[in-house]
Amino acid sequence: MSLPPPAIEAENHASLAFAERVSRELVRALRGRRSRLELSRRLGYRSNIVRRWEAGECFPNAADFLQACARLRPRVALLFGDFFQRVPDWWEAGKGFSPEAIAAFLRDLRGKTPVGSVADRTGFNRFSVGRWLTGKAQPRLPEFLCLVEACSRRMVDLIAGIVDPTELPSVQDDWQRLRAAREAAYEVPWSHAVLRALELDCRASERTPSWIAERLGIGVSQVLEGIAVLERTGQIRKAGRAWRVDHVLSVDTSGEPERARQVKVAWAEVALDRLRAGHRGSYGYSLFAVSRRDLRRLRDLHLEYVRAMQSVIAESSPGECVGLYSAQLLDLRKSQNALDAKAV
Repeated sequence: MSLPPPAIEAENHASLAFAERVSRELVRALRGRRSRLELSRRLGYRSNIVRRWEAGECFPNAADFLQACARLRPRVALLFGDFFQRVPDWWEAGKGFSPEAIAAFLRDLRGKTPVGSVADRTGFNRFSVGRWLTGKAQPRLPEFLCLVEACSRRMVDLIAGIVDPTELPSVQDDWQRLRAAREAAYEVPWSHAVLRALELDCRASERTPSWIAERLGIGVSQVLEGIAVLERTGQIRKAGRAWRVDHVLSVDTSGEPERARQVKVAWAEVALDRLRAGHRGSYGYSLFAVSRRDLRRLRDLHLEYVRAMQSVIAESSPGECVGLYSAQLLDLRKSQNALDAKAV
């Protein structure tokens, strides 16, 4: 078995060290005004285990930590549902954050990504990753955070469901940038496409507004509007005569359902406009009679496909074009759609 290149190995060590620092800060934020000993007793420990967690001498496993969070902050019990904006099929509220639920959550995040790819992204060996995903072993809190980030790039979103990220020095800047990026996606949807275009492989001097406009099929004025929003929200910066991407973020817009719906409408209209214009792409439709149970199964399959697609995107190189994926799967009855939307 070949060893990872030194640069990748160093990056993986740095990622784990960062997750350990975030874990210590999470415990501290959870403790609030309590003393370490008081919280240890509250959680049922005889020793002052919280002092050791905060010092980084040891860490709780993910299940124990989230169970403790839910006891101290009942809202945390909704963490996984809020994260996915749906109640996962595997979630059993009565059992809470059991080791089995932690494993199911990680499998849901991983989707179709090979175990080897997850291992490469985190620096953990395949055997350990495989045992964590099957529930045969439990990841410690730092390992759990590393896996969440590697599989979804949404570690900060998960943390936000537990504590206020501004209470954690290590992630508060990332949280502010993420909020700004999310606002930009709501405010000017095309800004997200402009950002993706700025990530394409080419000489920096080539990334002019007209070059970006050509690759996105839009007007220069729309590009300039997107650039202005990206600069204002700190996602890009001017370097000489060109713009450079400062931070690559995974932006989830589902947190505000009505604004998220508007963004989906905007991109569906882009796809529709390109279809009308005879733009080359993959378009299709299928009408069918199916049970509601099997419609839910189709939605699950669609989610699996999207996760597999995201894995391909994450590992794709070089960046040569900006793609748009837009899809619809629904019950055609208008009276049923609102009910289905709440269940998905």
